[in-house]
Amino acid sequence: MPTARPTRAALSRERIVGEAVALADAEGLGALSMRALAGRLGVEAMSLYHHVPNKDALLDAMVDAVFDEFHLPAPGGDWRAELRKRSVSARLALLRHRWAVGLMDSRPAPGAASVRHHDAVLGCLRAAGFSLAATGHTFALVDAHLYGFMVQELALPFAGQDELAEIGAAIIDEETAAAYPHFTEFARDHAMRPGWSFGAEFEVTLDLVLEAVAGLLDPRAAQVPGAPPAPDPVEVVAPVLGVDGCRAGWVGALLEPGAPRPRVVVAPTIGELVETVRETTDVRVVGIDIPIGLPDSTTRAADALARRALPGKASSVFTTLTRAAYAAADRVTADAVNRSLSGQGVGAQAFALREKILEVDAWLRTRPTLEVLEVHPEVSFAAMTGAPLSPGKRTSEGRDARLAALTAAGIGRPSVLEGRGYGADDVLDACAVAWSAARRAAGLSHRLPDPPEVFSDGIPAAIHV
Repeated sequence: MPTARPTRAALSRERIVGEAVALADAEGLGALSMRALAGRLGVEAMSLYHHVPNKDALLDAMVDAVFDEFHLPAPGGDWRAELRKRSVSARLALLRHRWAVGLMDSRPAPGAASVRHHDAVLGCLRAAGFSLAATGHTFALVDAHLYGFMVQELALPFAGQDELAEIGAAIIDEETAAAYPHFTEFARDHAMRPGWSFGAEFEVTLDLVLEAVAGLLDPRAAQVPGAPPAPDPVEVVAPVLGVDGCRAGWVGALLEPGAPRPRVVVAPTIGELVETVRETTDVRVVGIDIPIGLPDSTTRAADALARRALPGKASSVFTTLTRAAYAAADRVTADAVNRSLSGQGVGAQAFALREKILEVDAWLRTRPTLEVLEVHPEVSFAAMTGAPLSPGKRTSEGRDARLAALTAAGIGRPSVLEGRGYGADDVLDACAVAWSAARRAAGLSHRLPDPPEVFSDGIPAAIHV
């Protein structure tokens, strides 16, 4: 009886392009030829030309396939969040397809995915109120940041902190240090510190770009206040840490890609907590339930907007005191100082958090090499569910409601709920903060206000959701 031949997948344009992308990913663009591609597909080279007329057409199709992996900005939403998500997704796509960086936007015959992508970016900016000229300026600057950063990132002569340290040690001898003090200071005190990576600069600099182009927006255009809560569960794309204060000091909920549930970590100080986590995990974003960015002589817009987001539960957001009031040794003095500066008295809750607020403020001034966000757990829970959670967080009903909200939002039940020096309400608040941090890492979060306020301390003051 004759042996049946194994069936071979039918040759198609999609299959050819997919295999060409895989070949370029594995061996580089220089290894791509029609003959090599035919060999991978198990066909004669001439059979490829029934589907792609020539190699240029194949490259056009490959670039189009990469564009298809970029996030398509949606018009009518939060334009910053949409453009941010687009650039973050584009960087990840270009890290997967390193050969493509120099080819994007350079093909004379762009495909449908390329045109669709450009149309979506343009539509998002126009819907936000950018003029045609401002739309062109913004698109050019955002793309210059994306492709310029990728060219530099992919060309770096080191793959990690260890290799960077070796290169730095070889370059910076005593003579170099004496001749070039600024270069030496940056290398030794910043770039060569544990935890720093060039890739982490991408989102920081992207936010600076988006902040800059916001000034091009027509002030008469209707503003979209904030992105609506995402209906789908959050995708954890990078390790993030959510932090809440507790009796033991600080409790953190660590989310990692692929992990089924948050890992709970406790430490007496915020610095120790973060460093403990960073010993084993390259955490990218830390969210903290504490005011960040202290006003000089006013109240904060972040607090007012958070109250507005919590109808019926506005009392859960206390008014942040002025920096001078927090410097006072007791509440009576703080009350007098704050009234003289902002006209507001000092509530017991606001002053009770004085030590933790000053601790985080001092820690931020050490310039930790990661992104630190202010998050309000009740605002995060309201965003998850579409409305504030009415049961108190220390009640069994409130605990169950918060666990259900986290589960629906894609956050599994924490590894532990309570322990020595921290309760279930602390852990669940830390998980809600971690949810907002994960949204930030994925380019989905928005800020209250946007752009943030900046006081004399130079720290952006905004609550992230």
